[in-house]
Amino acid sequence: MQNELMIRRWLGTAAGALAVFSASDVTAQGLAQRVAGAPDGRVQFNYPARDGACGDGRSYMRLNWGSGSNEYYGNINSNNMPDCVKGPARVILEQAARTVIGIRTFVGPLEKPEGVTDLGAVSAKEASDYLLGLAAKAEGSVSGSAIMPAMIAEGVDNQGALLAIARDQSRARETRRSAITYLSRDGRAPTSVAQPLLAIATDETDNQSVRQQALRTLSRLDGGSGIPELIRLAGDRQGGWTAREALTSLAASGDPRSREFLRTVVRRGELPDEAMATAVRSLGQHYATGADIALIRESWPKLTGQRSQEAALSAITEFGGAENSKWLLALAKDPGISANNQRRALQNAVRAGARVADVITMYNATMDYQMKDAIISALAPNDDRESQDKLLSIAKSDESITARKRAITA
Repeated sequence: MQNELMIRRWLGTAAGALAVFSASDVTAQGLAQRVAGAPDGRVQFNYPARDGACGDGRSYMRLNWGSGSNEYYGNINSNNMPDCVKGPARVILEQAARTVIGIRTFVGPLEKPEGVTDLGAVSAKEASDYLLGLAAKAEGSVSGSAIMPAMIAEGVDNQGALLAIARDQSRARETRRSAITYLSRDGRAPTSVAQPLLAIATDETDNQSVRQQALRTLSRLDGGSGIPELIRLAGDRQGGWTAREALTSLAASGDPRSREFLRTVVRRGELPDEAMATAVRSLGQHYATGADIALIRESWPKLTGQRSQEAALSAITEFGGAENSKWLLALAKDPGISANNQRRALQNAVRAGARVADVITMYNATMDYQMKDAIISALAPNDDRESQDKLLSIAKSDESITARKRAITA
């Protein structure tokens, strides 16, 4: 029943998108005919640009999508940058045999370069519809290059056209990824795109990079409405690639529900090794707290795979602190773990801030050469007197000739 409802919603959204796209085709025909009727070479037109778009009209432009960060395009010289002027957008098309083979976009004061056929001003909607028509039908780089200038058109809702491009598997994957990205370019995507994005993300016949972009955009829907679906996907033990990528998208979202789900995954330790590694890495690197790192330490016995163990050691080491370095040293002494993990735990303990005296005590207590070698390697980069004195002592009088040689060459 739930799947049937999902399909009905998806079909409803798809039908709406097709209706929007068909209407856009009609709107864009006039501009398309004018472009096609122009002589080969460069053809330009201009249209109103959205708030947050400015430039000097010839060499660079700056776009702010409302998420707080700026994007710069063109030739940027911070020492001698012209004023960024809010003005119309201007697109120059390179045309050969009535086929568009290149697109350049400018914002700011209007110019008419020599040798360019100027079609003058058109409405924002006419420009956007024409450009997204190119994105939907053109070949090569033109397809992807047409999306950005369409998106800076003032006051135009391009959601339907972007979804149509995103779903079209005959389009280049870069164009499809770009269309999905622009659905949330301002940092948020409308909830109405959730089901179409979910359909793309879970289609195992589709390109993985496109599916990955769909999952990332799900994490940025208005009001966090895509988070429950990502949690459902990530919790599927048979989900494979989709589950891992959903976990990654959840981690990057910073949503409190995502954080709690990651804690649950790590606490249970039931997912396959690669998925567990993703969960541990995400919990330890994104917005990690001391309690999160403590949970990773406590969950160590459940992490039986190499990747999840490596992720745990890295997360604990990067967080650092006395408690973590002490735990890593204790782990290095544990005969129940692999020699490789013992060595890594020791080296990471030093990185996390373990006391040199504790490391030296550990050296004096072991008879295992592999561990001695690891300790020598850990002490060697240190410039402090205590480390250097111990290395000198090992080189002079250690019972192991191999250890003496190792200390000399360290």
